[in-house]
Parts: sequence; structure tokens; C-alpha cells
Amino acid sequence: MRRVRHSKSGLFLIELMICILFFSCTAGICIRFFAKSHELSQKARNLYQAQQEASSMAEILEGDINSLYHRYVYYDKDWKQCEKKDMAYWLEVSETDVKKKEAEPKTGDNSDSKKTDLKKIKIAVYSGKKVKKAQKDEIYHLNLSIYVPKDNTKHAASTQKEGMK
Repeated sequence: MRRVRHSKSGLFLIELMICILFFSCTAGICIRFFAKSHELSQKARNLYQAQQEASSMAEILEGDINSLYHRYVYYDKDWKQCEKKDMAYWLEVSETDVKKKEAEPKTGDNSDSKKTDLKKIKIAVYSGKKVKKAQKDEIYHLNLSIYVPKDNTKHAASTQKEGMK
């Protein structure tokens, strides 16, 4: 009768397979975390760029409200201005509400009262292709209120008179 002698190499192979399984599971989890961190980094970059572009447009509009005619600006995937067909992101400027208000005069004399328009503007940055309003993927928006004197020539003349006194 022969005795079958088991070698210790079988135990070594089982241990090696368990180690390989453990490291592959750990690698899979790490890869998932790296992918998620890349996605969050990309979202943060897009949010920062969208905020920068909206702020730049707000500065332009505060300097010259007549430049409101330029309602859309298109950007490619690297946030460089491009044509509409190549866009990955776009900025939209829209006037949301216009209210006429009358400023209170500083003195009792009504001749110095100035009529002003309050222009409320929404500057929004979207991603993806242009779709219906309900399906837009908004990255960032900025609400802007600008007071515009109704008659700029009278306003300029009144400030000159005040400076001469």
C-alpha cells in the first residue's frame, strides 16, 4: 500500500490566489475612487469657469447696458469661444424683469427727481447641446440688477451743476 503524500505547494497556491483576489478587489475600488475624483474635479473646473464667464459678462453689462443685444456666447470643451456648431457650453443673457421706479428727491423740490429703470438680468451658463428650456443643464447662474437713468443727458447736466456749487 502506497501512501499519497501531499506537498505543501498546494497550500501555497491557494494562499497566492487569495492574495491576488484581495489585491484585485482593492485595485477595483481604488480605480472607482480615482474615476469619481476625476469627475468631481471636472465639475469643479466647469463651475469655476462658468462663474468666471458669468462675472465677466456682468462686468461688461454694468459698463454698457446697451451691449445686452449679445445674448449668447458659445464655448468649446476647453472653455474657448467657438461657433454654435462646436459648442460644449453656452452662456445666455436674458432680461427677466423691468420695473420703473422713481428715485426720491434729496430736497423738497421735485425738479431734481430722476426716473430710473431697474433692469433685472439673468446670466446663466449651461452645458451640453442647446435643448428645450425645461431640459437645460445649468452649471451656474448670476442674477444682476442694474439701475439705468431714464434720461442720461439730464442726469449728466445735474451732476455738473452740483459740482460747480
